[in-house]
Amino acid sequence: MTISGVCKHPRGLAPRQVEGLLLFGLVLTALPLCAQTAAEPAGKLAPNEENIFLDTVRVTADLWESPLARIPASVTVYDEAALRSGAVRHFSDLVDQIPNLTWTGGTSRPRYLQIRGIGENSQFEGETPDSAVRFLVDDFDFTGLGTIGSAFDVSQVEVLRGPQAGAFGANAAGGVVRLVTAAPTPFWTGRAEATIGGDSLRSGSFAVGGPLVVAKPEQLMMRLAVQQVGNDGFRRNLTLNEDTNARDEFTARLRLTWNPNALWRWEAAVLAADFANGYDEFALDNNGHSTYSDQPGVDRQESFAGSLRGTWRGWDGVRFTTVTSGARTDSRYAYDDDWTAASYMGFSDHTRRRWAVNQELRLDSEPRAGWISRWTLGAYYSGIDETTRYTNTDPGNIRGLKTAYHSANTALFGQLGHDFSPHTRLIAGLRVELIEMDGTGLKTRFRKGPGTFDAPVRTAPAFADTLLGGKLTLEHDLAPGAVAFASLTRGYKAGGINVDARIDTTADPLTYGTETLWNGEAGLRGHALDGRATGELTAFYLARQDTQVRDSAGFGGNYRFFTDNADKAHVYGIEAAGTYAFAARWSLRASLALMRSELGRFTLANGNTGGGRDLANTPHHGYTLGTRYGAERGLFGSAELVGRAQQFDSNNQHEARRAFHVVNATLGYAWPRWTLTLWAKNLLDEAYDKRVYFFGNADPDYIETRYENRADPRQLGGTVSYRF
Repeated sequence: MTISGVCKHPRGLAPRQVEGLLLFGLVLTALPLCAQTAAEPAGKLAPNEENIFLDTVRVTADLWESPLARIPASVTVYDEAALRSGAVRHFSDLVDQIPNLTWTGGTSRPRYLQIRGIGENSQFEGETPDSAVRFLVDDFDFTGLGTIGSAFDVSQVEVLRGPQAGAFGANAAGGVVRLVTAAPTPFWTGRAEATIGGDSLRSGSFAVGGPLVVAKPEQLMMRLAVQQVGNDGFRRNLTLNEDTNARDEFTARLRLTWNPNALWRWEAAVLAADFANGYDEFALDNNGHSTYSDQPGVDRQESFAGSLRGTWRGWDGVRFTTVTSGARTDSRYAYDDDWTAASYMGFSDHTRRRWAVNQELRLDSEPRAGWISRWTLGAYYSGIDETTRYTNTDPGNIRGLKTAYHSANTALFGQLGHDFSPHTRLIAGLRVELIEMDGTGLKTRFRKGPGTFDAPVRTAPAFADTLLGGKLTLEHDLAPGAVAFASLTRGYKAGGINVDARIDTTADPLTYGTETLWNGEAGLRGHALDGRATGELTAFYLARQDTQVRDSAGFGGNYRFFTDNADKAHVYGIEAAGTYAFAARWSLRASLALMRSELGRFTLANGNTGGGRDLANTPHHGYTLGTRYGAERGLFGSAELVGRAQQFDSNNQHEARRAFHVVNATLGYAWPRWTLTLWAKNLLDEAYDKRVYFFGNADPDYIETRYENRADPRQLGGTVSYRF
């Protein structure tokens, strides 16, 4: 399990104690790489030693599936045991723990992610569905729609940092997040789970899977998982005396695996989700627990998706794979502009429908000796159609904005490996991608007093570009359990269009250009102490050219949104993690993330200026220190300290989220089939931010003010589960 975050000193700890904790994390991270001995291979134990070691984990989100201990990249993986021991119910429980992964609040669940400072922090009206961090659930692409990231019946969570141009292209300039759900099995198995907790949390979940053909259990298998979650949302609306920020979340997933013969394997999946959440979190006095809106908002997402993966092994040494997926998402995001029962009485309501289809065809060779030890050739297509309707209502006006957006990405990609020797390898990848997009925007305004309409304003921008990305990676085995690697990647963040018809077309841009990324990494990864310890250390430098920045202008509830290109930016840092199983039931884990960045000074096309400081979403450091006790049966528990330095929320304002530290803990008992877990999130009730705004929103003068959206406070609860 990997880690992240902090700046504040933990309560009760002096600065020198905090420094000691950080030093301990660094030592623990380096230990597995320094302690490896070449005398005995990993896994071999001396006489009378207990057989304690860490399980082998494989990373599936990269172009080539690899064991975690050997992948030449900066990666964080949480396996099922780590998710279960940490009482992880949703991806939101992990986001602050992953090195150099940040997220932006302002929604009921995290869905706007950034890795190493790259990624969007919103999709307000007029903002197009561009994203630089790919979010996948198996083969489903929910990039920018991570609200539905339930962790129930998830076997693994993977985060790859840095541009993933070869595997994913334009939508993975920052990296990739993938949730891997439990696969069908040739034997019947399942689980039922119930959770209760503070903030009126109640959750019920059920999963079952097994063979559908008794005589041939591996021919046709299924897995079904269903979950319902509800809670009050940690806010109380004092104007309406209601829990207007409550969550009501339903998820269902069905996976089928069909092996009709020795050559073909088909895997189908269907996902349905209905997250009917409220959204009422801001108050003019920044109290963090009560709201005063008379028109509370919602944050709703309904998604239905299907995928089909086929694998054919009819050629000697070559595998053919086809992956098709499609998803429809309907969402509604609404909020009380003025956050009160008085003031200017504004209400914003934004509905969106998105269709997304993806098709990938690829040929993969089996690893073999030779000048080219392994290769992949593939083709990819992605299409997005999104329509939105936005209304902003106040006592005198009804303002409207309708937009339509269409994009098509077509790519050819390849990757090959060459073995210089049994211990030294080179990997080279290349991707050529054509992106085409167009859209329309329509601005309207109805004046209630005279009962008249303003003249409508229309825009119709279009953009196209051919993008080139690739990577070179050199890896070398230092010992049987350790590998060193260095890589150079050219990534890209595709240009696009601004469809917000409220922009000033005489100054604000209708289109913006492609951003180019050069990412260099060098790292060590390995295991030691007979497999009881694993660790990784990666240093990176990321250079950004024609850096894309999102901007806005306005006050109160009236804003316009657009994206433009600044000049250069760079990010560099270190990501480290280690786990050490020092006894039959005990393990320690730690991670440390260090990051520095700079966005060069810039002047946009409309004259707005910025830069000359840290990029948004690049906290200078973060860490996690934790310990875990337990085995498959009996008493178990865990405790972790998660921290992160302050960070800017946006590149166009200078307010920063506060640094924080958070303590999480679990305690439970596992029987052969039953498990009881008591858990605590934010045990010390740390007050910190998940979104900060700086604008004028209070009558009568609309003086620019800092407004804070607080992260969840302390929550205690219990989970009981039954496995069969």
